Amino acid sequence: MIIRKKFEKFWSGSVSFSATETFKDLDTASQASVPSEAAKIVIDNKTLSYDFQRIKEVDTNANTLPTSGAKNPDKKEREKVSKPKDNETSK
Repeated sequence: MIIRKKFEKFWSGSVSFSATETFKDLDTASQASVPSEAAKIVIDNKTLSYDFQRIKEVDTNANTLPTSGAKNPDKKEREKVSKPKDNETSK
């Protein structure tokens, strides 16, 4: 029996792009800090670069954490265990 392992390869990179979005009025346009999904984004392929980061083996039997869904699926009350720190400096 042959057991085939799977591997994931990761890259990071950078690219220059321009984004264009149409708004209904000046106030809405001025309040937008980043392009929304409605924006048209054009990538400059000449500036696209990749940097190899790592390769890791994929464990197909891993008990992974859920990535989406209800934040509190069992509906139990949660208790905060740490107090916020006071970041003020004393004189």
